[in-house]
Amino acid sequence: MTESELLIIESGYSETKIQHICVEWFRQTFPNVANLLFAIPNGGTRSKKSASMRKYEGAVAGISDLILLYPSGGKSSLCIEMKKPKIKGCSAGKQSQEQKQWQKLVTTYGSVYGVCHGLCEFIRLVCSYLKADPAPYIEQALKQFPNYL
Repeated sequence: MTESELLIIESGYSETKIQHICVEWFRQTFPNVANLLFAIPNGGTRSKKSASMRKYEGAVAGISDLILLYPSGGKSSLCIEMKKPKIKGCSAGKQSQEQKQWQKLVTTYGSVYGVCHGLCEFIRLVCSYLKADPAPYIEQALKQFPNYL
């Protein structure tokens, strides 16, 4: 499979499914720190009562979908916002104003923030953060792709 072929497949997926694929790839690839990458259940539609409870518990508008709580290169963490892929002729997911504000806040205080539109962008971001060459990881992921579903 090529990156272009994978992007076309991912364009039919929800952000949730793409995020699942990325998390599965990470956990299979880096099992020693697998659980340091975790999801923030902040999005989606909720009832007013549920939304009020989340806010009461400390939910923050705009927080990234995933956080890798692993220091690297003098940075404290990697915050990842997942979006639908960019495909010619289709609209890609875009950050909300709240997400942009949160990005500015966390980067000001020592975290790295990235927006990913699919598995290959996710691999590049994670490898950049961890100071690793992404090429072999992408090659392996493309060979093993169905295993992450």
